[in-house]
Amino acid sequence: MPTETEIKCRLQPQQVAALATLLDTLAQPQGHSTLKNRYFDTPQNALANARAALRIRDNNGQCEQTLKTRGTSVAGLQQRGEWNWPLTGAALDLTLLQQDEVTAHWPAGVQASELAEIFATDFNRQRWLWQQDNAQVEIVIDTGTVSTGKKSVPLCELELELQQGDAAVLWQLLQQLSEQVPLWLSDVSKAERGYRLAGLSRSWQETVSFSRDEDLAQVLPRWLNAGLQQWQRALEACLWDNDSAAALTALQHWQALRQLPQQAGKVLKRRDTKALREALDIWQAPLQQLATQAQLLAYLNSADEPGQTAAERKALQQQVQQQLQTIRNDAQLAQAGSAVAGALHTLVWPESTGATAARWLRHALQQQAPLLQRLHDQRPQDEEQWRGRQHDMALLCQSCDYLRGRPELGQGLGINGAGIGEGTLRVLVDMLHAQTLLQRPWPLAPLTGPDGQELRPLADYAGWAVEHLAQLAREL
Repeated sequence: MPTETEIKCRLQPQQVAALATLLDTLAQPQGHSTLKNRYFDTPQNALANARAALRIRDNNGQCEQTLKTRGTSVAGLQQRGEWNWPLTGAALDLTLLQQDEVTAHWPAGVQASELAEIFATDFNRQRWLWQQDNAQVEIVIDTGTVSTGKKSVPLCELELELQQGDAAVLWQLLQQLSEQVPLWLSDVSKAERGYRLAGLSRSWQETVSFSRDEDLAQVLPRWLNAGLQQWQRALEACLWDNDSAAALTALQHWQALRQLPQQAGKVLKRRDTKALREALDIWQAPLQQLATQAQLLAYLNSADEPGQTAAERKALQQQVQQQLQTIRNDAQLAQAGSAVAGALHTLVWPESTGATAARWLRHALQQQAPLLQRLHDQRPQDEEQWRGRQHDMALLCQSCDYLRGRPELGQGLGINGAGIGEGTLRVLVDMLHAQTLLQRPWPLAPLTGPDGQELRPLADYAGWAVEHLAQLAREL
């Protein structure tokens, strides 16, 4: 099966010219092209649900049919099966999908006869060929739109596709380019953006399954990679799609990425994760700011009297937009994001630890689960008490997330001997979000009105969070 190995990044349109000028000095220009693409699926989105994509591309009158099957994304490096067939016209050729190699990877249950056009992507492509020693990489910049019906969204991305050599050169090249232009790793394909725009996308959640006797050294990389994907996707939704709630999810998965190597110290030595931890640490302050803004905005939007919080909402929304633009322009933060992925990609794992992931997770839950009973029975009354539990709650939330892969491991560990399930995890996540308003020092500038006066004391926001936390504790 032909395999595509690439790194995809997003960038701002106003920075394309600078990046193109840089690439002209580093690689061999391969010209420009205008590409029109139509994507096909069944009425039930069977291909999308199987993480496959089928398209017809028109390149200045030359048409090509492409199938991409379910792939993997490991530490930001994307790999998936891909077939390309030249066409004599712009009509879908279903006979090409009946080839033996294709049918072996065609998603089960998908009826090719039901395929119809769902959305389109139209963009201009600039290409370069980069070569060094035995390595060869195709570099493309795509700028255009993703559209369906009357709706469209802009498209601006960089792709580094390995043609020859070791995948490590992709990271080296990305770091070199990122020194000049902020390049943001993206795990979201053009096809996925099209499905979202059409309102046909499914929620994305990575659950790592593992067998009861599987060694921790085999499962730990999958947990870390899933955490990286969840962090990157949430961060991308926040920075580029103005999804403020995604900032809270990004902080949650950042915490898991930062904590897991320390928890699994017998598998990964501290010196081995230094680059990973240092890159993650660069993101701590901006993530805390974004998450605090998101939680505060949620409280302001849910106020019983919206008119009383209108000025605060306006001031906060302005602050959020300024913060997002500052981050999008920050090359150091973009580099740190790719450095996290690169550090995970280069980690060397032992073949075995002698400990199973199931036993390790069960032991962690046994140590952390008593916190649930304490929260239920004692219900802390002030913000200092809640702050004192924040770290332990983050660890428990992280373990419950891993528990999705083996839910039976949570039996008998909840409140009064009940199991730990999805409902418990949802409450814990809400608690983590509420606690962002209890950070000290306060990570945001005061919200002020047109006269420059502070609109509300900080203690009020903390009071809202404490009241919400007490309510959540009753729901456990």
